[in-house]
Amino acid sequence: MRRRRFLKTSTGVGIVLLAGCAGDDTGTGEFRLLISDQPMAIEEFDSLDVTLSSARIFQAGDDEELTSAVVNDTVAETEEGEDGDGEGFVEFDIDNVTVDLTTVKGDRAVSVVEGELEAGRYSGIELRVANAEGVVDGESVDVTVPSDRLRIVRPFEIGGDEELDFVFDITVIQKGPTGGYNLLPVIGKSGVAGDDVEVEEVEPEETG
Repeated sequence: MRRRRFLKTSTGVGIVLLAGCAGDDTGTGEFRLLISDQPMAIEEFDSLDVTLSSARIFQAGDDEELTSAVVNDTVAETEEGEDGDGEGFVEFDIDNVTVDLTTVKGDRAVSVVEGELEAGRYSGIELRVANAEGVVDGESVDVTVPSDRLRIVRPFEIGGDEELDFVFDITVIQKGPTGGYNLLPVIGKSGVAGDDVEVEEVEPEETG
């Protein structure tokens, strides 16, 4: 089992993006995406299988001013490489990788993407969820992802031939006494790692 150490104070499901940072503003940086979660409602689950289809990293203009936010509404797509607001993005195909979030609780995390990003400024990240299935006390429960995507606006900058760690934090919450759960991003616990993230990486076969 490999170990990668960051600092972490988040509660919920954390997703770590590793790419280039600070340094050259040309070239590309290595990019990895890891998933973990912290004990909350996840403690109620026997299993919580989340299948991811893709991750989009949204590009930002050099002079664009950005404010961190959670984006809950559906974004209408236009042409390839742009969303409804005309934002460019880089898309990574995750190929419907499924992670049981109960196996990556606490500081445990698993990589689901490895790739490169061009040096530059980025405004945020969107995860596309193909499916989510939960089991509590031996019974299947409804787990919903609004619009089948999780998106935050959280600016960061990547330099060439460098590494940057980014945490995309998600939490699972119970909708009410009638049952059912939602997966939601947590903006206050998401951002560039280095000040408050610690992760122990596990191999994908340990989370299947």
